Amino acid sequence: MELPDGPRAPLAQDVPAPIAPEDAVVPERPLTLKLIIGYKFTKAPLVLFLAVLLTANPVGAEHMARVLAHELSEGGALLARLGAWLGMHMSRKDVHHAAFLAWGDGLLTTLEGVLLLRGHAWGEWIVVVALAALIPFEAISLERHPGPLKLVVLTLNLAIVGYLATRRWLERGRHRRSSAHR
Repeated sequence: MELPDGPRAPLAQDVPAPIAPEDAVVPERPLTLKLIIGYKFTKAPLVLFLAVLLTANPVGAEHMARVLAHELSEGGALLARLGAWLGMHMSRKDVHHAAFLAWGDGLLTTLEGVLLLRGHAWGEWIVVVALAALIPFEAISLERHPGPLKLVVLTLNLAIVGYLATRRWLERGRHRRSSAHR
């Protein structure tokens, strides 16, 4: 009904009710994606805690590394080599570099976890690009100084990049096919 002054204001019954969060259809995340999100939210606080320790007490961190190097050097042939290497490669400058890298890794991992949790396709692509950019450096590091932890990290990151990229690529194909049939 129009009033002489112009159109009437909408009444409550004219406005559709908002969709309650419990009514919204949220697709179930695959187990693999849940595991990746869990990995990100487990790794992030640990790395950020390390960053805080290295930043708050670099002298103590350097001292602990030297004590560890000394203990390792008395622990047999393999551990002695590791202890000697650690002793030669530990300085205050190295602690500052490690703190900087820990802050960057911890914050990036937190961001990746949040993006994956939000469930947007572009978030998955950002995680793919960020991890894929690190893979050559991890491979070079593994080649220069082989170690089981480096191998595990490289393998995990390759698997995550492969899984998320394949998932996004297949979803893109499904979306295109469904759009073409409309």
